[in-house]
Amino acid sequence: MKKENKKGIKIIKITTITLAIVLITMISFFGIYTKNKGIISNKLKNYNYSMALKGNRTIELNVADTASEEALTEENYNKAKDIIGKRLKNLGVQEYNIAVNNQTGAIQAEIPENKNTDTIVGNLTKIGKFEVTDTETGEVLLDNSDIKASSVLYNNASTGTAVYLEIAFNKTGKNKLKEISKTYVKTEETNTTSENETEGSTSEENKEKTITMKIDDEEITSTSFDEVNKTGKIQLTVGGLATDEETLQGYVTQAQNVAVSINDGNLPIEYNMSKNEYILASKSIDNKIAITISIFTVAVVLGIIVLMVKFKTKGILVAISYIGFIALYLLVVRYTNVIISIESILGIITTIVLNYIFIIMLLNKTTEYDVKKATNETYKHFFTRTIPICIMSIAFSFAKWIPISSFGMILFWGLAIIAIYNISITKILLKIGTEEK
Repeated sequence: MKKENKKGIKIIKITTITLAIVLITMISFFGIYTKNKGIISNKLKNYNYSMALKGNRTIELNVADTASEEALTEENYNKAKDIIGKRLKNLGVQEYNIAVNNQTGAIQAEIPENKNTDTIVGNLTKIGKFEVTDTETGEVLLDNSDIKASSVLYNNASTGTAVYLEIAFNKTGKNKLKEISKTYVKTEETNTTSENETEGSTSEENKEKTITMKIDDEEITSTSFDEVNKTGKIQLTVGGLATDEETLQGYVTQAQNVAVSINDGNLPIEYNMSKNEYILASKSIDNKIAITISIFTVAVVLGIIVLMVKFKTKGILVAISYIGFIALYLLVVRYTNVIISIESILGIITTIVLNYIFIIMLLNKTTEYDVKKATNETYKHFFTRTIPICIMSIAFSFAKWIPISSFGMILFWGLAIIAIYNISITKILLKIGTEEK
């Protein structure tokens, strides 16, 4: 009876782990689909493909006719290029190409195509000029030279979430803001008139002075201060109260765009967009990658069959674990924002091959030792031999060239999962499967 109970518990444990692996595999390879307002969509995060695989948006910017002759210099052309490059980086564009024509000032940029591309493109031609002026006289009281940094803040309330653009000023700007807030203060309105004034006139002393905030000469708000500003910061409300994720993200994006335009400096020259089109990736590359993946998939299947034939029960258990490893690894790749390039695909293949080598080593060790000791020996020998690969993956991850950095990051995450997954899943499955009946 005890033997039957042990056997039953053993089957339950293996079945539970297997079903968990099947679930992860189904999610990883097929996704999670939901229906909202009649639209069926996959809730799983998409892979982040490189421009070589997915295509790119090509943008060309030409110097505007309104640009002054004095501004048309090679120095300003390169400064504009650098500022646009910073904007792309700060707007979350991981991969981009940008070049400038030093004779004409024309700038060409290539960026990945995704749901944020149109918003990003719309920010490239903004000058980024920030000004605080006297509403009545137009006198400039603060400008970009007074700004230290700008950022986006949130404030959660029971009625919704408010989004703010916070502008922090440098030492000079902070002092200016403090003096401005003493002058431009709110006053109580009065309808009384002086005996010496004609009816309907107001006292000049009671007239409220206000400031106007502008970005690229567009008025953002006109206001006055309730009290002296000693913080050196101004907060501007962006939109209204957001009660859903989509609206909130819209306000956040709007605020981030303004923050990036302000933080990265003014474009020294005004630009107009002359080209904005999507360029498809090369079909020959797609075909080669599809063939490579197909061949590798067949090789993985054959490798799994070899495991089951050669190692019998142990091979079947390890094969189940191996499939789960691939599924989990691909899920991690989705959510670590690694760019999938031709090079990183090679990194994925390398990782899957390395894990296969690991489990072969482990299975061979189980013929000499128990599962615990076999696992310890395998870890010691495998990771000792892969130290150069570990070092290379870390070094490559910090490379500025996307193909190399993506390969390094893919390999780094792969090695990390090999280390964690096999001691958590593969070892447990083998231990359960080799328990005495």
